[in-house]
Amino acid sequence: MSTKCFTRMGQIGIAVKDIERAKDICHGYGMGPLRYFDANEQSVQHCELYGKKVDRILFGNYMYEMQGVTFELVSDIENTVWKRFIEEQGEGICDVMFTPTPRYYEVLAERGVQEVMKFTLYNYKFAEDDIFDQVMRMHDTRKDLGFNIFTWDQTEAAKKRVYPRDQMATGWYHMLDDGTEPFLQAPQFDRLERILVVVENLEETIENYKAYGFGPFTEIQDYGRYRSASFAQTTDFEDVIFEIIEPIDPQCAYAKYLAKYGRGIYNILFRQNPEYNNIIKTMTQEI
Repeated sequence: MSTKCFTRMGQIGIAVKDIERAKDICHGYGMGPLRYFDANEQSVQHCELYGKKVDRILFGNYMYEMQGVTFELVSDIENTVWKRFIEEQGEGICDVMFTPTPRYYEVLAERGVQEVMKFTLYNYKFAEDDIFDQVMRMHDTRKDLGFNIFTWDQTEAAKKRVYPRDQMATGWYHMLDDGTEPFLQAPQFDRLERILVVVENLEETIENYKAYGFGPFTEIQDYGRYRSASFAQTTDFEDVIFEIIEPIDPQCAYAKYLAKYGRGIYNILFRQNPEYNNIIKTMTQEI
């Protein structure tokens, strides 16, 4: 297996058109407490989009944690990748965030992968003499993996900080919920278990994943209507399983998704709170 490109998975970015509606859906499932980052021209600087400098990158966002993974609802305001993603794909999971190793950037250069968005977050309000920043980069790895990779490149100053506690202390992050709201008292899920990625060619895509240091993979299993293989990805808590799926039956849901949207994250599976046995809608595009 290749050298690891990442130390951990930390976040999933879900592009939405109406962020307030998406927030209400999350609340309906007991997801939260939600917070948001005040994205403005002081907190988001040194902006680049598709390799060109832009005056600003602005976006709406709501975030919440589940067993060490941050789920972020994001909507475009100005100059973001999420705008094009929604135009081409519809609402859904655009990117997965990892903490990179130096090998990741070597792999990007080797494979000619484009950097599609970059900006620096500045945390000004922690203290007058204690400002820290962090560099955010998104790369067009969808052609290789089925989703874009968004990295959090920690500066030396940021490495000394604890996420999200210290970021909250800056004042750029704000809590929307305090955790006592009735809709947060009975969450329908307790952890993220599995991410399903639909692709055209399973063997080829597995080799792409291995090039980025993902794995080890299970043996390929044939389920009649589709074939798949999986691997476990490290988070701050329990591992999350990535299952890579190649549809065989053109009438199965995976094949219909692939025909309509192209390769991508079909959905994410949560472990359900034992108190619930109802069917759960997943955060993905409608088929």
